[in-house]
Amino acid sequence: MKLDSTYELIAYRTQEYRGRKRMVDVESVFEMDRRTYPRTFDNIDPNTHEIRITPHTPCPVLFGIRSQDPASAVEAFKILKVEEPIERWIIYRTNQATDAHLTPTKINSLKPLTSAIIIGEVSEKPTVIQGGHVIFKIKDQTGEIDCAAYEPTRKFRDTVKQLRVGDRVVVYGGVKKKPNLPLTLNLEKIRIIELSREYLRRNPKCPVCGRRAKSEGKGKGYQCEVCGRRFPPGSEENVEVERMLKPGFYEVPPRARRHLAKPLVRLAETQDSRAI
Repeated sequence: MKLDSTYELIAYRTQEYRGRKRMVDVESVFEMDRRTYPRTFDNIDPNTHEIRITPHTPCPVLFGIRSQDPASAVEAFKILKVEEPIERWIIYRTNQATDAHLTPTKINSLKPLTSAIIIGEVSEKPTVIQGGHVIFKIKDQTGEIDCAAYEPTRKFRDTVKQLRVGDRVVVYGGVKKKPNLPLTLNLEKIRIIELSREYLRRNPKCPVCGRRAKSEGKGKGYQCEVCGRRFPPGSEENVEVERMLKPGFYEVPPRARRHLAKPLVRLAETQDSRAI
């Protein structure tokens, strides 16, 4: 089996510029992204428009361009406008953005500091806890585990909040254990396989005028305000609600993605069978 790999072009700073603000023209990064994405990826965060190719630490690296192939990295490099000297640059072949850290696993086999792919069913509705983190539970035939979408994942949490008990999912992420807390899988992405049906309990509908009857009080039944027709207690209807969430893949934004995590743009390219 051929191992998946990506490439990264790393440009290094000269000694006298290390520790200073990096002088890479921001608009040229956007232009580079427009012209080379998805052959290059994670250049910017589409939600915050944050530049992702430059580090935030005073390290010798000026910028790094991740790509599907070496030629695309060089093409992107030539588009960038850099206003400081480059000491040297080199292209590395890497396992970044390949999901090389993930292993398909059953819940009862999970251990702290491992990374896993789990197929399961949502067993507890998502809740928002202090700090804006979203927690829900999934189960398989071997057990149950908490899954977390943390505050830095931003809009990804809005997707997770829409999950309901009974939804069939595949979750991807790293497992952590904190003192006095159960094992938690920190989500990197999620695939929604099948949605459960969701219903609302509604007052009965009058067959004569088509209006919803009005409650006459707890345990007293209902009456149509138009024609006066009465309905006994227990005559409520279960009305199916259209789910806004759709089956498919959802991922955390680049700012919250681990280096090894495969972005969806690459998942489509490599047709990762482990996600099925």
